[in-house]
Amino acid sequence: MIFFLFIIIPIIEISIFINVGSKIGALNTISIILLTAIIGIFFIRRKGISLLFNAQNNVRNGIFPTKEIKGAIYLLISGLLLITPGFFTDIIGFSFFLPKIQNFISRIAYNYFNSKISR
Repeated sequence: MIFFLFIIIPIIEISIFINVGSKIGALNTISIILLTAIIGIFFIRRKGISLLFNAQNNVRNGIFPTKEIKGAIYLLISGLLLITPGFFTDIIGFSFFLPKIQNFISRIAYNYFNSKISR
């Protein structure tokens, strides 16, 4: 599965680069890619600091920071996708900031691992 992703995602990105670059030009395409990386880094930094403070407050109050750990995992994945050059990975990376997407992926992961444990 992972091997498949390492083959398919670059093919998707290259085709999008070619299509977008032919319509708006190479310099504009590169500028947009850099801009989305900068915006992504800003969001990641802001969200990361917020998660860190919330986790510290929960630990101080004797509450295990489950929500913050889950948020940190999504933040890490989102950050990796946003610093990877490309429009497709940027869309996926930015979508990982949305709570509905996070909950959907969490349910799929929970069901997957729960079925593995049950066997």
